[in-house]
Amino acid sequence: MPGQGRAQFAAFQLPSGSVVNEDISELTLLDADKLQHLYKPGTNFSLAIASTPVAREEILFVAATAGVIRAFHCLLNDSGTATNVDFDLKINGVSALSAAVNYVHGDGDGTVKDGTLSTTAFVANDIISISLAVTTTTGAQGPFAWAEIEELAA
Repeated sequence: MPGQGRAQFAAFQLPSGSVVNEDISELTLLDADKLQHLYKPGTNFSLAIASTPVAREEILFVAATAGVIRAFHCLLNDSGTATNVDFDLKINGVSALSAAVNYVHGDGDGTVKDGTLSTTAFVANDIISISLAVTTTTGAQGPFAWAEIEELAA
């Protein structure tokens, strides 16, 4: 019969996967700083999947604590026949990308493109938004963009 007890170590590491959900009691006290808060908020810019992209900027996320942006992605459901649009991820109105992600007809329908992050850190109350700039959109439809965001626990 297993015993119950308490041990205290300066450092202790279990093999990966050796502790699973069932091993942790609902009464276990875990500090909030041991948790990761991961989000993947996205926007369709308030457009239906069959709608033509229009220039627009949407608030994506308001930070409750400091954190980092892990990635940025975007797509057009239909890349149209003559398309040239730019997706940009911003922190407090300033681009967080090394360059806006340009999407043209040749990129193909539904192709996910990734942005190159130049700024990843944010602090509490920062506003993260995504803008869609439009040059030409003949036949283009269904813009969508999202970010992978990690808020650091308090």
